[in-house]
Formats: sequence, structure tokens, C-alpha cells
Amino acid sequence: MVDAHLYLREHSIRQSFEGLLAVWRSLSCACEEGLGRYGLGPAHHRIMFLVGSHEGLLPSELCRRLGITKQSLGRALGELKERKLVEQREDKADRRKKPVFLTEEGRQLEGELFAAIRAVLTQAYRQVDGTAVDGFRRVLHAAGKAGQSGGP
Repeated sequence: MVDAHLYLREHSIRQSFEGLLAVWRSLSCACEEGLGRYGLGPAHHRIMFLVGSHEGLLPSELCRRLGITKQSLGRALGELKERKLVEQREDKADRRKKPVFLTEEGRQLEGELFAAIRAVLTQAYRQVDGTAVDGFRRVLHAAGKAGQSGGP
């Protein structure tokens, strides 16, 4: 009898992870030039991406979504503020809160970086059908949730 779950075998999972590494490398390479102009790295890019996608995130929410400490966030956020790519504004309802926003220059850079990512993913998506794209997103979502909870 053929194993109905061949994709769960070690070799298959190793291939999947190797594929994720190749995707990460490809997306990172697509963004290198834009980040390099500002002397920024992947950590800065992740912050800018999340703030660009969800303006007004609080630092605590950025820490949660990125899985990093306040200290790590503070260092990268400080560098982004120095380069005038992000700013924190006082929340009018609760002055203790300081949500993070992209500046105009930050929006331009984040848009450029996202355009590079979109080009890579669009090229890949065009090589498969909508079912594969939906399946890919579902696997990524499930893997992200499994990683947050510490297991399946």
C-alpha cells in the first residue's frame, strides 16, 4: 500500500525547507539594493514591511509579530528613526502609547522593496495555478501558527 502522506517523510520536509531557504534568498536579493542605499538589513526591512502593511502598530505588537525582544526592536527602530524612515506619534486617546508610522521617505522605500518582492512572487505565481497559490498560502499560515505554538 502506498503511503498517503509521502509529503510528511523526512526527505520531503527537507526539500520543502530547502525551498523556503531558496525563496528567502531570492526575496532578500531582490531587496538588497534598496536596503543597501540606507545601510539597512533584513531586521529593518521586516519592521518597515509590517508598519507599511499595518500603519500605527504599537512597538509591543511589532515585538509580538516579529518574535523579538523590546531591546532588539528598540535598536532597529532607533536606526530607522535616525534615517527618518519611521516616526512614532503620541496616541491622542492614550498618551502613553506611541504607535509607529512610516514617513514619506519610508513609504517610498518600503514601496520600492515591496515592488521587488511582488515581482519575484508574481513571476512564481504565474507558473502555477490558483489552487497551488492558495495551497502555498495555507501551508505558510499553518506553519507560522505551528511555530508560534511550539508544535503541531
